[in-house]
Amino acid sequence: MEKKVGVIGYGSIGREIIAAIRRQEIPNAKIVALFDKESQVISSVDYDSQLHLFSDFNEFYNSPIYTSLDIVIECASKEAVREYGKKIIESKKDLMVLSVGAFSDKEYLSELQNLSNLNNTRILIPTGAIAGLDSIRSVKKYLDYLTITTTKHPKSFVGAPFFKNSIIKLEEISNKETLFEGNAITAIQLFPQNVNVAVSIALAGIGLEKTRVKIIADPMISVNRHEILGKGSFGEIHIIVQNVPSPTNPKTSYLASLSAIECLRSMCNENFRIGT
Repeated sequence: MEKKVGVIGYGSIGREIIAAIRRQEIPNAKIVALFDKESQVISSVDYDSQLHLFSDFNEFYNSPIYTSLDIVIECASKEAVREYGKKIIESKKDLMVLSVGAFSDKEYLSELQNLSNLNNTRILIPTGAIAGLDSIRSVKKYLDYLTITTTKHPKSFVGAPFFKNSIIKLEEISNKETLFEGNAITAIQLFPQNVNVAVSIALAGIGLEKTRVKIIADPMISVNRHEILGKGSFGEIHIIVQNVPSPTNPKTSYLASLSAIECLRSMCNENFRIGT
């Protein structure tokens, strides 16, 4: 059965998702709506008579096109998740969230989960720029230790709030340098566009407070590198992922787009599933 899809945000991930659907790479998926609050972004979208464009959320939300949607995919920002998430779920739409950093607020996440139960909808978080979420979820009760170390080129951290009060100057980094060590809650606050994966790992495992995060800037690296280590009575999980940055946004790994596309493919083909 065909599922109608709406996308929020026309950044690198939104573009890739829409392009994949247009190329018919996702069976049973039809892209019918795109909302981006930046009108100049909307005006840059390639014309398609079947894709309805909106730069005003209320206009989008109250349109017959929105009513027809089965799935809304957020790939804009954690602020977008907070601003629009409740309304989307209350309107009985499935919601895929890419800016999972919004769920570092446990009260907000709990509220969305309760709304989802009431409205019989799903909240989906793709694996994103990492691997191993299935494994971590399966052993979460047996985990004693969970950490993720993220290493990116300094240009990936442009605009991060961390640098507002830091003695470290981004433009002066000439050697590999550790920027941050702490828990996932603080990490996503200081690097909201860089470590959504840390929140995903934490939610899958032992929680935001206990999950340790280390962030490194390395001017010699050409990939976005994530190293995950989990230990417990089950044994040990050690995963290293080295991603090519998105061609249009170095803050985002290309794998994040591919993961969202695969998550949507699974939603549209529920008769066959690999992994939990």
